[in-house]
Amino acid sequence: MNTPWKSVIGCIVMVVALAEHAAAEGLPDILGIQLNMPVRDAYAKLEAQLPKNKIQVMSDTLPTIDKPVIKSFVSNPQDRGGAVAADEVRVDSTLPPSKQTVWRVIRTAFFADKGIPQATLLASLRAKYGKETITNHELKERAANDSQIQTMVWLFDEQGRPAPLPPNGAATIMECPAAVELADVEQYANLFKGKYNHPALDWCYASYTAVYVSVLGTETPGLYGRMRAVAVSLPLALRTAEATSKWKKDIAEGQQKQDIEKAKQQEKPKL
Repeated sequence: MNTPWKSVIGCIVMVVALAEHAAAEGLPDILGIQLNMPVRDAYAKLEAQLPKNKIQVMSDTLPTIDKPVIKSFVSNPQDRGGAVAADEVRVDSTLPPSKQTVWRVIRTAFFADKGIPQATLLASLRAKYGKETITNHELKERAANDSQIQTMVWLFDEQGRPAPLPPNGAATIMECPAAVELADVEQYANLFKGKYNHPALDWCYASYTAVYVSVLGTETPGLYGRMRAVAVSLPLALRTAEATSKWKKDIAEGQQKQDIEKAKQQEKPKL
């Protein structure tokens, strides 16, 4: 369900603030939109960064909240690629009862004309995020040199400091779900967390705060035509999903008790 931003932002409810495990200042960002940034600030930042784009807001309904609550918003360009550079950006928000903040940013950048030099883009990424933790993890073999790079991953702790590779390195990172939604995170929390021996997936939800970049070359050697960059914190998503799940469960149980008490007030049936 899509809802205009002004009506959505006005109904963002912060019932109970979770203890914050990370400060937004130290966490990675994409176009200035940082992980754990308040969603209101993220929207304003995105609007300022890409003023020509149109922003579409996705929302959902939650129990006891009268109006839809924002869950993500997407900034779409007028044109993609060709002679003009373009950016498509999606920002995903945590849900109540925790304070609504950014847990993921996805950017697809279309470079102008025939593309951007590989050396220029890689240098810019390293200047922003530092030396990457691993390259080409999906191929299970690091790039021998920069010209072979297809993917890059930077791992961070929740203070934004560089983090080491997990056990089994690339194989573990491969288990971290790329297209996960909050409903999937909530399902993991309710059905799988602590119940099955799956150390790689458990590591992802406990530790995977990262920037992931994939690049696509062009017909001209040495140029990149497109980049996809994802900043994500699965630990942040998991904590808030657990809080949301418990909150909804408590509301449902409370409603059930009310229904039972109301039923008790009825007269005895004639038999």
